[in-house]
Amino acid sequence: MGEPHEDLPELRELRELYGEPPPPRPSAAARVRARLDDERRRRARLPWILAVAAATATAVAVVVSTVPSTPAATLTGRSVLLAAATAAAAVPGKPAGAYWHVSRLRSDIRRIGGHQLVSERLNEQWATEDGRHWRGERDLGIRPRSPADEAAWRRDGSPSTWHGVALNTSPGKGGLAQVTGRAPFSIAGRDLTVAQILRLPGDPADLERRVRGMLPADAPEGLFADALCGLLWSKPSPPGVRAAAYRLLAGLAEVRYLGDSADERGRPGAGFSFTVRRSDAPVLRTLIIDPRTSQVLSSTDQGPGEEKRSELVLSAGWTTSEPSPPRVPAKPSPS
Repeated sequence: MGEPHEDLPELRELRELYGEPPPPRPSAAARVRARLDDERRRRARLPWILAVAAATATAVAVVVSTVPSTPAATLTGRSVLLAAATAAAAVPGKPAGAYWHVSRLRSDIRRIGGHQLVSERLNEQWATEDGRHWRGERDLGIRPRSPADEAAWRRDGSPSTWHGVALNTSPGKGGLAQVTGRAPFSIAGRDLTVAQILRLPGDPADLERRVRGMLPADAPEGLFADALCGLLWSKPSPPGVRAAAYRLLAGLAEVRYLGDSADERGRPGAGFSFTVRRSDAPVLRTLIIDPRTSQVLSSTDQGPGEEKRSELVLSAGWTTSEPSPPRVPAKPSPS
């Protein structure tokens, strides 16, 4: 019997996505064995056969990735989250820097008089392992959201009050305050310090037990996924914890893959959504991630109406820069 050739990358990818195939039936095995005996007598044709097999495997992978309403789409989304987990695990450990710093641009979108308006506020957070905690805010004003909305506003004379809403497009003054009497982070209402987050387990099973143990016994649908998402960007989670959170999200049936997406600034990524059931109304949470770097780009909440709140992650990581009032963020470069 000849030596087996090395698996093609496409075949290995299919095995990773679907697992090992079941053993063949005896009749099928006999047919395959007869075919292999015939092919051994045609050794010159073997390279061509392998090329066809590789092309077929690639075509199958393409079909799987382009059908959004079948179980194959779920597998594609799972592979994206697992790729993000691999990227997260490859990040070096805690870098030099005394402060965990998150800068986020919060956008509240609402429809007024047939047009959409967006109010923006810059929120920043600093936290240290010894328990100190600061928050900074800066109001960036209210403006028409889309070019069409802005054109309508200009046709009306660019008024300072539009459809009963005061439009102040000029940023306000930034402020900074040290927070006392409460922990900087929480999961499902349970306070967490930086030190506690740094000690979370990096094994997915252990992390799941730890996080579920923080949730109430009657936790509503989506609360576990919501807690995991918080570990991806808003908290100083070690690389192993972020990787484990991505792997757990990949196994949740309620997490839906949306395909290629972009945040409010046009940054491209992969979209995922799930519903958080709350006492007042369900909220659709949409997360856009960059699977190549494992970074979260934005998190958006959509209620039953047209109003929604979006948080764009401008930066999240350890820094040596001391807390200071937020500066107006630079405009995104045109793509």
